[in-house]
Amino acid sequence: MGKKHLWFDNIWTVQHKRNGVVIWEDSGRNGLADEGEEAILELYFRNDPVFEPTEFYVRLCNDTLVETDVLGSVANEPTADYGYAPQLLERSTVGFPTKELNEGDWRLVSKEVTFIASGGDIGPVTTAYLATTLDNTGKLLAFRTLSLTRTVLSGDEMVVQMRIKLS
Repeated sequence: MGKKHLWFDNIWTVQHKRNGVVIWEDSGRNGLADEGEEAILELYFRNDPVFEPTEFYVRLCNDTLVETDVLGSVANEPTADYGYAPQLLERSTVGFPTKELNEGDWRLVSKEVTFIASGGDIGPVTTAYLATTLDNTGKLLAFRTLSLTRTVLSGDEMVVQMRIKLS
């Protein structure tokens, strides 16, 4: 996944925690969706405000996403039962608080966003993805297929963070 877009180095780290202890971790490149490619090009090079998100959301689903998927086609997102909600990743230095040089290239590191199951389980989930809206009216920018299907049990947490650089 993500090998096609070698210039877009976006590493996602997903941790499943129980009682504050990491019980599973997955880290690797994301898949850049066609909608994400288009948004980057249209916004940066053509200054098209239609593609300018006001904020981002990290979301979860039990679906196998591919590059050509659009946000409206993502299936099996958990419901609001048991504490699930898309997590805000602000389009600012709040959402991406760290800017650093990494191997000679600029990189942004996002804050950690946390999904906490409460009163029941969230999942199963197979994919974390980045969208421009809480609902399916926005754009699917990127996604990370998890190495294992996860169910976040009541009291557990799933923590997601990304590191983005152009190289």
